[in-house]
Amino acid sequence: MRQSDQHGHKSSGTSLTAWLPVLAAAAIMATGCLSTFLVLQLDEFRPKVGDMVVFRAGSQDADGWQVTIPATVVSPDGQATATCTLDPNVIAAKGGSLVVEARQDQPTLLYRVRWAGEHTAQGGTDCGTSASLDVTRTDLQRLANAAGGFGVGNKGVTP
Repeated sequence: MRQSDQHGHKSSGTSLTAWLPVLAAAAIMATGCLSTFLVLQLDEFRPKVGDMVVFRAGSQDADGWQVTIPATVVSPDGQATATCTLDPNVIAAKGGSLVVEARQDQPTLLYRVRWAGEHTAQGGTDCGTSASLDVTRTDLQRLANAAGGFGVGNKGVTP
């Protein structure tokens, strides 16, 4: 008679079954990350000169955004003169807007924006009521997300 040896041996089918959901989740996450990266590389999805980010005064558009964006203040002749901070929650309290004036591709992708509004941050890192600023593409997108998108329509979203 044959006895089955079930003591101390695990089936390899069980371990594969246990790992299958983990592998599927990892594949989905990797696909999502890669797709997002590729879409962001398309020029069509980049902010363009003339795009606006508008924070309406007293709106709740930026609630919950615990982010501060570093910016470089630029003089009229294009020289960096100082650094300041853009805080979406502070900006949304009194309102303000950013207009994309130029895009620099090299050596790194930067956007020159014109800020106009009350305050951009609390304390000594405020950019003032009007300034030309350089921000990264990622930071400009974060500001647009906090405002509800690019444009001036309802909730700040207009193509």
